[in-house]
Amino acid sequence: MTRVDVESCGKNEDENEKPGLTRRDFTLASASALAAAAMPGYAFAAKAGGALPMSISEAGKRMRDGSLSCVDLTKAYFHYIELYQPKLNMFISQLKDMALKTAAERDAELKQGKDRGPLHGIPILVKDLYDMAGTKTTVGSKAFVDRQSTEDATSVHQLLEAGVVVLGKTNMNEFAAGVSGTNAYFGDCHNPWALDRSPGGSSSGNGAALAAGIGFGGTSSDTGGSIRVPASWCGIAGIRPTYGLVSLNGLFPRAYSLDCAGPLARNVFDLGLLLDAMAGYDPKDKHSALAQRTSSYTKGIKDGVKGMTFATVKNYTYKDVDKPVADAVAKAAEKLKSLGAKVVEVEIKPLEGQLDYNKLFTNILLYEFNQILGDKYRNTPNAADLYGPIVTNNIAAGSKVTKEDYEKTMNERPAIIAEVKKVFEKVDALLTPALPTTAPLLKASAQDYGRGRQFTIPFSYTALPSAVVPCGFDPQGLPIGLQIVGDHFSEAALLRMAYAYEQATDFHKKHPPIFAQTIPS
Repeated sequence: MTRVDVESCGKNEDENEKPGLTRRDFTLASASALAAAAMPGYAFAAKAGGALPMSISEAGKRMRDGSLSCVDLTKAYFHYIELYQPKLNMFISQLKDMALKTAAERDAELKQGKDRGPLHGIPILVKDLYDMAGTKTTVGSKAFVDRQSTEDATSVHQLLEAGVVVLGKTNMNEFAAGVSGTNAYFGDCHNPWALDRSPGGSSSGNGAALAAGIGFGGTSSDTGGSIRVPASWCGIAGIRPTYGLVSLNGLFPRAYSLDCAGPLARNVFDLGLLLDAMAGYDPKDKHSALAQRTSSYTKGIKDGVKGMTFATVKNYTYKDVDKPVADAVAKAAEKLKSLGAKVVEVEIKPLEGQLDYNKLFTNILLYEFNQILGDKYRNTPNAADLYGPIVTNNIAAGSKVTKEDYEKTMNERPAIIAEVKKVFEKVDALLTPALPTTAPLLKASAQDYGRGRQFTIPFSYTALPSAVVPCGFDPQGLPIGLQIVGDHFSEAALLRMAYAYEQATDFHKKHPPIFAQTIPS
């Protein structure tokens, strides 16, 4: 296990090489030992058949040179799922039989000379609001516990055609309502960095599983932060694409005008590979964007940031941010400068408080959510027993948003987007914290969770893409995420920026005490 030296986080690489056992080293070592003692089979697994691959590229290379089969890799992940599921509660449904069958087919295809590309045989996770034929899609709700999918969501279909193996449908906030990772019916999801902490939501199961080393990526969704929050609090990478870049067909909606589908992964290059498969115009989705990339998102990803200009926003980037987070983001800006980029400060009045983004966002989100689910809720006699309190409150609040207020908000939105977009005439990207805090306690108050939306909601409202990458740790050893925001359809540039920063640091190489490392024999 890689140990995290909190006292060295954010220092230059030479400083990070200083020997010695820090307080955090001791904590992680102790936690790892306790985990090994508490989980039957853990010590056995640690002695066995070599290291698990840490990236899609590594896994693909080993499958193609014959040193690792897709079946053996898939079996290894289910070994760790069995060990970690009771502690982390990552999955709503495990798809072991289906996954092993697909894995065997992918192995056979390679032997026959059929190679589907970089994702051939790669195990991934699917958030349980994506339809997938032959599975239940519960959307994290007791009310939908028996809801069967007969078709694949478009992006799931594209990933399956690209060769992935789906390990299971992952836990989430009910109907994607919230960022806590709590679920009243299926149980709360836990952060592998600290089990009493939130992994972030609503894509909580994906965040926890990937941070724990299970799978290489996960199909996620982001309305107000549901990709970016688990990426930040679990110390992994994520990208919320431009609205419409990835099809929403086959995803249960939270708010049609705000929802985005996108990937979470353990590193930035893998994000690009997954986005390659997920993105694309879809006539089945009326919100699908005609503007699409013309080549792979990994093409040019290694070209660096020399000559690029990043911006922090005056009275915004560091406002109401916990000190460890602010310090980590400031050090990230300095790191980008050392890589040849320029960092400037800009003013963007809407971001600095000119507009009440929370109110504007809420007028859209709650109104549309009520339109989507309100009638079904109100026509269900035992609704209070089937739907959780957050969903109930969202529907009640949404029913009070008038059509006039909703339409006024929607009509004002294009002008606000245009005003924010002006900054990209001068800079390539904005730098902000992903969240102003590290992962709170699972049982934290709604107010504590609500504080975390100040850097996610504005870019949901403006439909701008943003990537999140680890940029440090707080004194408790909890991950901190850097958010890089770009202009519409700038995903390739964002991934290039995030990759350059990631490769110049080692935060993405740090792992929590609960982490799958070796292949059981």
